[in-house]
Amino acid sequence: MRARIVTGALGGLLIATVTYLGGILFDLVYLAITLIAIYELTKLLQSEKNFSYEAIVNYILAAALFFAGYFFDTTSVGFVILIYVSVNFILFVTNQNITLSRLSQTLFIGMYVVLFMYHMIMLNNTKFVWLVYIIAFGTDTFAYFTGVFFGKHKLCPKVSPKKTVEGAIGGIAGCVILTVIYFKVLGINNILYTIIFSIFVSAFSIIGDLLASKIKREHGIKDFGNFLPGHGGILDRFDSLLFVAPVVYYFVNYFI
Repeated sequence: MRARIVTGALGGLLIATVTYLGGILFDLVYLAITLIAIYELTKLLQSEKNFSYEAIVNYILAAALFFAGYFFDTTSVGFVILIYVSVNFILFVTNQNITLSRLSQTLFIGMYVVLFMYHMIMLNNTKFVWLVYIIAFGTDTFAYFTGVFFGKHKLCPKVSPKKTVEGAIGGIAGCVILTVIYFKVLGINNILYTIIFSIFVSAFSIIGDLLASKIKREHGIKDFGNFLPGHGGILDRFDSLLFVAPVVYYFVNYFI
């Protein structure tokens, strides 16, 4: 428990600091987080194989997105993804050791970890990057405590036995409250608009958590790794954020 508290406090302070400072430091920290997450998921999915192909192409994708955004702009992401998918298809056709299963797992890691996480870098230096934390961690916190005190009906018992319907409702309600307050601070006063957005993105946060839980349950593990003492791996702490960041990014760009 002590290790969990210390790691959580230091990790939260680090993330808050680099988010406040922004710039290249923020990008480098999230690039590092992405690379570690690639390693964790690749090692799990390809535990009985040489996972150099799966890991290397996704390391390259993460670096390519980082440098494309840094030297050009974030709109280049579509072009980078096109090249990434095309290269993977070419490797699949020309290399007999790359099966359809390995190709699918590689593309899954690239989309789920690399592309989704890259939206944090796309939100860098904006006031909405804090909204990702508020929604992801706010939903998780409210869901936990609501579930502890009021949880009776299982939400998805075969995937995550401890999660309850009451907890999910409490997480979404807490997220709505926090988001309304934050939008008020930003001067966005459309309450109905905010509530609809909050419910939608909070639900995505819960789905992100359940997705990670299903992956772990299928492979019979408790955590993705042990990078964070008391918390498990990087993916164990950022699974909800992975789903929230893209939704926030596109909401901000198309609706605000």
